[in-house]
Amino acid sequence: MRAMSTPKYVTIARELRRRCQQLAAGSRLPPERTLAHEFGVSVMTVRQALGQLVDDGWVNRTAGRGTFVTRPTVSMGPTLTSFTVDMRRRGLEPSSTVLRVERVVPDLETVAALGIRPGESTLLVERLRCADGEPICHEVSLFPERVAEQLLAGRLDQSVHEILVASGAEPRSSERSVRAVVAGGRECELLELPPGSPALEIIDLFSDVTGRPVQHARTRYRFDRYEVRSLIETNPRPAGAAI
Repeated sequence: MRAMSTPKYVTIARELRRRCQQLAAGSRLPPERTLAHEFGVSVMTVRQALGQLVDDGWVNRTAGRGTFVTRPTVSMGPTLTSFTVDMRRRGLEPSSTVLRVERVVPDLETVAALGIRPGESTLLVERLRCADGEPICHEVSLFPERVAEQLLAGRLDQSVHEILVASGAEPRSSERSVRAVVAGGRECELLELPPGSPALEIIDLFSDVTGRPVQHARTRYRFDRYEVRSLIETNPRPAGAAI
């Protein structure tokens, strides 16, 4: 059987996506006719390729102005996955910069959340998390002392969830709250946002299979790069219930 060749617009879309990754958001792509001449195809084929990039969130097309580079919005769904897994599933390369690691005594709210004794220390890990080298979120996590040594022995610039899995404390559930906040001055600098920008704050209390808390994380995401999606359904009506 003869193998099917890749459509030209798909090949062009891949090349333009590669270029978009190297350009700053807001950069203007060449006109359709210029791209059609470069790739030796029709304008219609170029439009198909650009349409694919629009669907994937890499460009925005404005009538009369042209095609401009954007950045895909990352959706956080109802399934529990790590930042590292989320990025890789979307074809983005995750990375983290560790900003601070120290043992601290948390406030009473965190003490209650983690189920530890008042005055007991926790391990604080502060990180800036990126996708394809661009800052996505600022994360501050607190971990109970029982997993601290395993974390300190691991690569904190990579996935801490992978370290927790290896230490027998795999996060299996999360109690999550989401709200809009105004990012602080330092956060705006780290996330490369204008001063006073909004941010999406997500607070997670991760627990292992036994229900014991293993991580209390406060993460602030760029407002223009992240969204939260949920499937919401009505309660099923019991069989035979009156309408």
